[in-house]
This record gives sequence, structure tokens and C-alpha cells, in this order.
Amino acid sequence: MLGVLLGSLAAVWHVHDLRASTVARLAAHRADVDLVARLVRDPIASTAAVGLTIVDATATSVHAEGWRRASSPILVLSYSDGWTGLLPGQRVELTGRLEAARRGDDVAAVLDARGPPIAIGVPPWWQRLAGRARAALRRACGGLPVDERGLLPGLVDGDVSDVPPSLQTDMRLTGLTHLEAVSGENVSVVLAVTLALARALGVRRRTRIAVAATALTGFVVLARPSPSVLRAAVMGGVALFVLAVGRKVRPIRLLAFAVLGLVLVNPFLARTVGFGLSVCATAALLLVAPGWTDRLARHMPRPLAVAIAVPAAAQLACTPLLVMTFGQLTPYAVPANLLAAPAVVPATILGVVCALLATLVPVLAPPVAWLAALATAVIALVARSLAGLPGAGLRWPGAPPVAVVAVGLVVVIAIARRYVGRASQPRDILGRWPP
Repeated sequence: MLGVLLGSLAAVWHVHDLRASTVARLAAHRADVDLVARLVRDPIASTAAVGLTIVDATATSVHAEGWRRASSPILVLSYSDGWTGLLPGQRVELTGRLEAARRGDDVAAVLDARGPPIAIGVPPWWQRLAGRARAALRRACGGLPVDERGLLPGLVDGDVSDVPPSLQTDMRLTGLTHLEAVSGENVSVVLAVTLALARALGVRRRTRIAVAATALTGFVVLARPSPSVLRAAVMGGVALFVLAVGRKVRPIRLLAFAVLGLVLVNPFLARTVGFGLSVCATAALLLVAPGWTDRLARHMPRPLAVAIAVPAAAQLACTPLLVMTFGQLTPYAVPANLLAAPAVVPATILGVVCALLATLVPVLAPPVAWLAALATAVIALVARSLAGLPGAGLRWPGAPPVAVVAVGLVVVIAIARRYVGRASQPRDILGRWPP
């Protein structure tokens, strides 16, 4: 109840701040303005209209009968050139007409830009460094086959601009899109490898945690803070803090803390599909996968049980959202993730190493890129092969609400059976489970 109350108050405050801002009032009158804005994300070339560039930015000052200070998120739509190479944190001057945002949007207004952006100053040094690393990685992957050339940057920093549309479709049909959009799995790999290397080098405990925190921050800047990356980064940061103070905390509490903190800071994340999928999948891995693993381990080797239980639990938790949002089922998601799992860790590690070498010693990057391409080729092969099987593009025949209710019932039944099975076990007089 406290979480609901805090979330509601945060949402009301954020929406009021958007609608009562100077930019929103000017947009209500479709005012022509000059404004200075700071880019929040990389400019994106739209696939819906030729030549259209979409930019998330924050208006810092606006000129309409005089300059006024502002701090309002806006969406910029531009058919002009000049956006290539601009990085998050870059300040630009724009001219255009402000349009009112749609009800429920997380921006104060939409700017129909006229003319190219005029860069003011330079982005922060860490964004320039991340931009050079992303560009260097793309260059290092330039000689790879088409699928691997597009997929490797996606695994490392979420850059899917070179992924072939046909591979994008196959990844979606087989439930593998979470691999090319950097998620908690990638963050976990980076943290685990960093801590393991620091321990192997004999680094002291507190220094290991500091190094891991630095690696986590650098990876988030490199991959850009998407909803899934933010959730994983906050959860990883809390875990490092708990590790530093020497206390043991249940992982589900870390997830709850990360979700609540992010939603209070930005309530609109609660409506983001990527954030919802990331939270549902992580919760399933913490609550459902361990029990399934134990049961499967009675009949097969434990590593194989883990490999089956993890994607199955994640897919079960994500299916209601997938059906509601896209109206499509992914019947081959579990075998696809099972077959692709061995390639994810080497692809991520080699990709990060390749990005570092491409930035520092470019001549050494292409050989590492080819090694990483061997792992990404496995992922692409799995996606292309399973997407061609019958039923891969299966769609739910009913309306989305009916689909959500039906799949939700399956989830409830699965969880209920787990706890009913526990409750049926004998207890001693103190109510404790027998040894």
C-alpha cells in the first residue's frame, strides 16, 4: 500500500510538472519558437517515414517573446540533416513549431523542427568516449558477415542499426530479441567477469567492489540507459552496496527496491513494455526458476536443468505482456533460448573486449571481432532456423484482453500448484518444515 501511495504521488507530481511547464503552455497555442535542448538519447532514423529523424531531448530554454528557462522533456521530429554524429548530452539550438503532446505521453510537447540543429559546445567527456567506442566497434565489425555485423554491436551496446530486418523478425518470432537489446543478462555477465578477474588478481574486497561499480557505470553509458538496462543497473548497484556492507539480502528484495526506486524517479517507466518484460522475467528467474531447476535436476544433470528452467520460467512470466502488446505467441522461445544460451556469454565478453581494443588499439580489434562473430553466428543460426518452423509466427486468435486473462490464469495455476504442494507437506507442532 505504501508503494502504491508513493507511486501515485510521484505520477501525479510528474504529470503536473509536464502539463504546467512553459513548454506545454506554448505548445497548447502551437507557438513558433527557438529553443535550446540537450539530447537525451542518440538520434534515431525513423522507419515509418523516409528522411525523418526522431530525437528525445530536454528543453533547457525557450524563446517566444523573450527567452525563458525550462527543463521539460520534448520529442523532436526533423526532416533536416545534421543529426548524424550528435551524442547524448549535446546541446543544440532548434527552430520549429511546438505541438501539444498526446494524452499520456511522457513529454511536455512535440517540436516540428525546421532546419538543421546548431550544435552548442560539446557533449560530456564520458559520452564522447562512449560514442567513440560505439563507432569503433561498428568499424571493427565492418568485415563480418551481414548477420554477425549487425548482431554483435547489438549484444554489446544495444546498437541494432545494422541488423538486417529479416533477422530482426526472426529474433522476435523466436523470443531472442532480449539479446540484441542490452538487458540484465549482459549487465550480470559484465559484473561477474569483472569481480572474477579482480579476485584472480588478488585485489582486496572493497577495491573489487569499486572496480565492479566503475565497470557497471561505464557499461551503462556505453549501452545507453534503456529501461531494461536501468533496472539491471540499479539492481546491480544495490547488490554491490549490500556486498560492500557485508549483509545478505534476498535477491527479490533487490529487484523490488530497484523497481520502486526507478518508478518513483520516472513513473512513465511503468508503462514501458521493455521495462515490464525485464521485471517479469527477472522475477520469474528469482521465484520460479529455482524450484523448477530442483525438480528437473532429479531426472537430468543440474546444468541442463538450469538451462531449461531459466528460459521456460522467463517465457512463462513474459507471455501475458507479449500477447497483450503484440498479439503473438513465441512457441519456440524456450528451445531457442536453450540453444543460444552457450553463445551469449562469450559473445558479450568478446564484444566488450573488441570495443575496448577498437578504441585503444584498433589494429587488434578485427581478430577479436571475428572470434565474437563465431558466437553471434550461433545465435543468428538458431533464430533463422527456428523461425522457419511451422507455427513460429503463431498469433493469438482472440482479443488481447481475453488472451491476457487466459495466459494469466495459466501463470496463477502454475504458481498456486507450487505453493499448494508445499502446504500439503507435514509440519511439526511449531509449524516448521521437517528436515
